[in-house]
Amino acid sequence: MDATSPLILTIDDESSIRESFRHYLEDYDYRVIEAADGREGIELFRQHKPDLILVDLRMPELDGLEVLDIISEEAPEVPVLVVSGTGIISDAIEAIHRGAWNYLLKPIEDLCILKHAIEKGLERARLIRENLEYRTQLEEKVALRTQQLESTNRLLEQTRLQMIHGLGHASEFRDNETGKHVIRVSKYARILAKAYGLSPQQVDLIHLSSPMHDIGKIGIPDHILLKAEGLDADEWAFMQQHCEIGVKILNNIPDDEIACYRSHTLQGSEYFGETEESALLSCAKSIAAYHHERWDGSGYPEGLSGTDIPIEARIVGLADMYDVLSSSRVYKSAFNEQKCQQQIRAASGTYLDPELVELFFANIDEILAIKTKWAD
Repeated sequence: MDATSPLILTIDDESSIRESFRHYLEDYDYRVIEAADGREGIELFRQHKPDLILVDLRMPELDGLEVLDIISEEAPEVPVLVVSGTGIISDAIEAIHRGAWNYLLKPIEDLCILKHAIEKGLERARLIRENLEYRTQLEEKVALRTQQLESTNRLLEQTRLQMIHGLGHASEFRDNETGKHVIRVSKYARILAKAYGLSPQQVDLIHLSSPMHDIGKIGIPDHILLKAEGLDADEWAFMQQHCEIGVKILNNIPDDEIACYRSHTLQGSEYFGETEESALLSCAKSIAAYHHERWDGSGYPEGLSGTDIPIEARIVGLADMYDVLSSSRVYKSAFNEQKCQQQIRAASGTYLDPELVELFFANIDEILAIKTKWAD
């Protein structure tokens, strides 16, 4: 007999029933093992892992319902057919509730009925098994695709961050020899954003996008940007344009171009996302545009005041002002720490948000530690 033929376990305390089933089923190339009671049947089930089980209900040691409970818990995918001499409807219902796949009454006058029930049980088990295998393969493919997309998104985000930091440093190197200004400003900004009570996501956005605050300086000519003495009115007006220039640099690709890319490939859609602008670039653009606005409305480029100035710009404006005061520039020497703090305090309510100024001094020890660690 073929070792790959389905293995049938018969559990019945009547040897004549077991023998008749075995002789009949072996004629159709089924392999058959027998158990005289429920306890022996469970042992053979665990040892041989049969493809289908025939079980009587009324047996010594362990009855058929108890056998159903065990098999349903340990291997619910294995079809169990109850073959019982009791025709009580409540027994049949209880057997089905406990996991029986079919219920046959004995004596079975025509064993073709048994063969048909076994074939149906094995076919159903095969379909369930194939469906489970398909679902498993599908889940694995989905998991792999999700992993690939997450990896791609991480790479894109890393590329975007590298671009932002690279451009931030590029702008800073033009008027600062070391470029550490953008590092200190971003770290000061993170302290202030966290102290202000912003969400972790907002804190991260401000920290990551703040290096772009002066990106517009790329568009300012050297004879203005690097001038040691004070700027005249025309030069100062040109210098103020670095906010507008920064926004233009950070502006997204035009909508019509995005639509073109999206229609070209799925990857283009994944890159740009559902929104037309990433949160990171949006935050960077807001900071670049408004970090020179003042609390009293005397700043530029739009003369915004108070809370009309986006919180990210107010935070970076304070961080930037403190670092400029405490750093050397071509047009000034660094102020000592006492004078820097005096200037910050004096700007509260005029240049700077008073609440942020208080938070600045509440976290001064952490700010000074960053100033020391990232000194030029």
